[in-house]
Amino acid sequence: MPVDVADLLHELDFTIAEGSTPRSWQLRAPTGETYDVELTTPVTRVTAHTARNIRTRHDTAVRQVLVGESATTGVITHAQAGHLDLLTESPLQLIINGTSYALDLPAPTTWRQPSPQRPAWFRWGVERQLLITTTPLRQAALADLLGTSQQTISFAVRTLGGLVTNHGKGIEAADRSRLLQHWADEYPGTGGQEFGWYSLDTAVEQTRKAVDVASLLNANPLISGDVAADQLAPWKLPTRGRVYVDSPVDLADNGFVPAPLEEATLVTCIPKDPTVWRTARYAEHLADAPLVYWDVRAGGDPDSGEAADQMEKYIVGEQP
Repeated sequence: MPVDVADLLHELDFTIAEGSTPRSWQLRAPTGETYDVELTTPVTRVTAHTARNIRTRHDTAVRQVLVGESATTGVITHAQAGHLDLLTESPLQLIINGTSYALDLPAPTTWRQPSPQRPAWFRWGVERQLLITTTPLRQAALADLLGTSQQTISFAVRTLGGLVTNHGKGIEAADRSRLLQHWADEYPGTGGQEFGWYSLDTAVEQTRKAVDVASLLNANPLISGDVAADQLAPWKLPTRGRVYVDSPVDLADNGFVPAPLEEATLVTCIPKDPTVWRTARYAEHLADAPLVYWDVRAGGDPDSGEAADQMEKYIVGEQP
């Protein structure tokens, strides 16, 4: 999986804006410094040979940042001395103008395997947005919808390659079925905290009750999984409720008792994915259709696969 530069910078608490040239980004550090940078094509490992092959320009205000999953100790030392600028994923750090920005983790002094790829939330958000949109979208519109910068959208679109097209009117899926499968096979789920609840009511009744309680608590509930699929592309009898909320919701005084996740009849989740509400059918308290598809596919019931197939037809335009 390629290095997702925008996600790495966001994880380091940098904000991204348009730079002074079409190819540059303006980065603002969490400590307030700003840098106008161009980022090189990511490589697996930045070595002295890699650095020598990059023509660094000293006659402009734009800094050229070498990007890699990792870098040799020598390259890191040169970056720390201010001789070059460097962004690596493992360890996650940006060294620019001799200043290091990193997570609170010790940097290794010897080579080790790169850490697992960090979630590419905005790229996956782009895929979901294109799957629920029937008309092409320009980069600015996608950035506004997902709450991020145009540079982040641009990088995500380049990463998706032939899965998306842009014929001048905007970006759209080249093949909705291929894009859905690509996203679903790569997406790890929303992440975050999950809370299990048990009730004797039907899954639909439990979900509606949970949504009512969460709405009163301003927790912005979104329905996903079986119950949402039953509204969008009915096929299976819902057996378990799933509701996304943006803050904890206590259902203990509303006919529920806490339960282990594997025994729960309803799960509330506070997701890590920041795009969940950006792509939702908010007025209907429904998560977006691709996310519903993913949750149904992961449901594990004997008929979950068939229900997911019906959701796929709904998403790609073959109404079940």
